Amino acid sequence: MNRILLVTLAIAVLSGCAAPPATTTQGSIALINLDDQLQRQADDPAALDLWLLRLQFLADYRVLDRAAALTEARAGSAADRQRRARARMAAHRFADAQADLNAAGATPVQRAALLVATGRAAEALPALQAEAERRPGFASHCALARGVAAVGRLEEADRLYAQALRELDTTLPFPAAAVAFARGLMWSEQDGDPARGAAFYAEALRLLPDYAAAGIHLAEIELARGNEAAAEARLLHVVIHTDEPEAMALLGALHVRQGEMARGQDEIDGARHRFEALLARHPAAFADHAAEFYLGAGHDPQRAWTWAQANLRERPTRRAYELAIRAAEATGRTGESLALSQYMQARHAPRAA
Repeated sequence: MNRILLVTLAIAVLSGCAAPPATTTQGSIALINLDDQLQRQADDPAALDLWLLRLQFLADYRVLDRAAALTEARAGSAADRQRRARARMAAHRFADAQADLNAAGATPVQRAALLVATGRAAEALPALQAEAERRPGFASHCALARGVAAVGRLEEADRLYAQALRELDTTLPFPAAAVAFARGLMWSEQDGDPARGAAFYAEALRLLPDYAAAGIHLAEIELARGNEAAAEARLLHVVIHTDEPEAMALLGALHVRQGEMARGQDEIDGARHRFEALLARHPAAFADHAAEFYLGAGHDPQRAWTWAQANLRERPTRRAYELAIRAAEATGRTGESLALSQYMQARHAPRAA
């Protein structure tokens, strides 16, 4: 599911603000309110999008099991099918989500998030553009921004994100934090501009200090800059508050590099155990990050190749191709690497210079 659109669905339940706010609710208070709402609606399928907020911002991977419990056995209506599609997209089960959207008779706009997530953003852009013109606002401009970014039009995407923020009408920090993270990811990973990306990650964390993914990505930039103390503190915060294996692996690699061999290896082993447990339950959701781990601190290129291929089968995005190419090269598969590069160039436009 488009994560910013997911936030939009959830804030309809959490907030009824009608005018653009001057400030946002403190992140810790917003999370307390979210959990209070979830306690009251724990087993209601309508609470799915609230549960998925915990997954998105807090890396609470137990939510994937909760989402399946709420939706897998319910397919009696088009609304049930669309809700199950959102749960399946959160678990990266894109083919299953597509089947639900087909059965629900989903509109092109409702299908757009799946197209973008699976590397077919160009197909989604006409519907997203038309929706933004027909219903201009935070949700439509964010969705269009994500699609535009996916085809490499980064400055245009950034302007759309900025416009969307001006149209935001809630005091909740979740949507603004999600937009900041999306912009950080776009600039740091697509454009190769870590300074610009770091500023947006920092803004996401200002709004929501427990935003796990933002903390991990900012820590990676800090490590690349040589600011190990800041990165270590940031990663420790994520490890203490979540079961996020990526943060644990990065922390372990840092401690090994600092000479704390036993401590670092214990952390890397813990990350491996956590990845394997998650892969056993939700393989598609963690295939990409597991492949990254096994290419790095996990030191198992063959396992990385296995999971990179699985990830590519589920969503043939440019990033998925690049990961598979790296895994092929790490395992000496020169022919496969070349073939994958050719497929990627045929399917996806070059990255922005």
